[in-house]
Amino acid sequence: MSTVSRRYYLLIGVAVVLLALLAVACGDDDDDDGGDDGGGATVNVLLSEFVVEADPASASAGDVTFAVTNEGEETHEFVILKTDLAEDALPTADDGSVDEEGEGVEVIDEIEDIEAGADGEVTANLEAGDYVLFCNIVEEDNGESHYAEGMHTAFTVE
Repeated sequence: MSTVSRRYYLLIGVAVVLLALLAVACGDDDDDDGGDDGGGATVNVLLSEFVVEADPASASAGDVTFAVTNEGEETHEFVILKTDLAEDALPTADDGSVDEEGEGVEVIDEIEDIEAGADGEVTANLEAGDYVLFCNIVEEDNGESHYAEGMHTAFTVE
């Protein structure tokens, strides 16, 4: 075998080894992204008069993305609240809305003013515990509190 042939085969061998190492490195990145390492769940939330539906109703601790769709005819909002209180026993203001600074509640995040037919999304890093998902809008024309009308649901993080 000539020197040129040896160099050619050596070069081909090095290229094959480098390509194999590159493929392994890229494969590891893909595996890590989908792992079950403490979160990454997506919860679909439907809002309408006067209902909040979360599917699923629980998630693992870590990053949780809430994909919210307003299927109602009115504007709604979506609030994530950490609390040990029952979903229908949150502290309220005189107008029937939830007192977001009240005793025993911690607002984690929210999406304000989701128009009828619109979507929104929020990702929150949630620790294990009990939460309430609700709409805290009070109608200006009639003073109707969406929370008081039953627009809330319990949510659990394990």
